[in-house]
Amino acid sequence: MRVYIVSSWRNAETIRKMADYLRLRGMEVDDFTDSRGGERYVFDRYVFDARGCGLENADAMEFLRDERVQRAFAEDKRGLDWAEGVLLILPAGRSAHLEAGYAVGKGKKLVILGEFPPGEYDTMYGFADLLTRDPVEAADCLLAVHNERQA
Repeated sequence: MRVYIVSSWRNAETIRKMADYLRLRGMEVDDFTDSRGGERYVFDRYVFDARGCGLENADAMEFLRDERVQRAFAEDKRGLDWAEGVLLILPAGRSAHLEAGYAVGKGKKLVILGEFPPGEYDTMYGFADLLTRDPVEAADCLLAVHNERQA
């Protein structure tokens, strides 16, 4: 099973732990926080110095024209296209949710892992194959999807 993890950079430690756990369960994982020895281009918008690049006042259209941003987009899209399933780890922002929606539109399985506090919900989470607070259940669901496809 090939899994692409989407989330917020603020969850980097959780993402890495979950990626390690999924790998222990026999899955291939694309963890956007891991450069894999320089093989993958890692773009952390929270570290990116917009001022040093003249983008401090850029709007979304200007920002997307930046070469590094285009490279990051291409890398993430490549990971999404490669994956059979996507794991969305909450909390996450707009980009992660767009990635999850793209994956569902491409017919990939989606598992959403995180806390679901009362009053915080979204009807579009209905696209997910599973909503869970349990990492083991998330991994089991992704493996079950893979096993169904192999049968």
